[in-house]
Amino acid sequence: MKMLRKAKKETKYMSYFHMDAPMWNNLIANPLVKKDKDMAPLFIFGHMKDVVQRDPNNGLIYNCGENIGWLYALQVDVDNGCTIEEFVREYHRYSFQLYTTTGYGFKDGDRFRSIFPLKESIYTDWLVPPVKQHLCEMFWMCDRTCFDKGHWQIVPCILKECNPYRYMQHEGERLSFARYDFKKMAEEYREDFHWRREIAEADRDRGDNHEGALRHIQTVFDSTTEGSRDTTVYKSIMWLKDTVGCSYNEVISLRPPYGFDTEYMRKVDRLYNMR
Repeated sequence: MKMLRKAKKETKYMSYFHMDAPMWNNLIANPLVKKDKDMAPLFIFGHMKDVVQRDPNNGLIYNCGENIGWLYALQVDVDNGCTIEEFVREYHRYSFQLYTTTGYGFKDGDRFRSIFPLKESIYTDWLVPPVKQHLCEMFWMCDRTCFDKGHWQIVPCILKECNPYRYMQHEGERLSFARYDFKKMAEEYREDFHWRREIAEADRDRGDNHEGALRHIQTVFDSTTEGSRDTTVYKSIMWLKDTVGCSYNEVISLRPPYGFDTEYMRKVDRLYNMR
């Protein structure tokens, strides 16, 4: 089994890691003991794109969503959304693995991670808002960030050997989303995204005197590098909205940093309460 791995939470690089089924099953049954969970390895059941972004200084592959090509298993995080028993009853028809987190037994409710092998792989470029909304409706109790690009999951671990821990191997059919045609949903969303930007540009009120601020932020976006896009975009939108007073149409008419179109629209929609 070939998976993506990064050494710990703050690591900015990722690599492939090979683990066979017996090794993985043994890890679920016998979790690592880590005094600090942020020092535990993280993984994604997926593969990289053919062309990836690397650190020019050492050639290592950056840990970023744009480098991840496709997933062969879906990782679902549940933190106090339902009990383990409720979860098993709801998804009993599917194959999945389940193991509790370091917070299990110390905070209210069950806290666990589940892994659903997929019948057909999901390309990360398909993970646009309509597709992610569909996944969130199916897994209504999950953390919504599960379906973002580059969502990492900590390997099974506990903080002390005496800490409570549960795991499960559940047999069933492989989860399939083939009938929903995620590829078509993603293409239609991107087409809609570009139309919305063109309409917004045409409808902008030039009398609001926000041109200087918008030009400034466009320059910021054009020079933003991979590792700082998320924070830079969020702060820029907040400044345009709350300080400058730019309208929704003005903000979405901007050209986001390269490769950040979907995430940009999602942030603008959320901050302006559009979706």
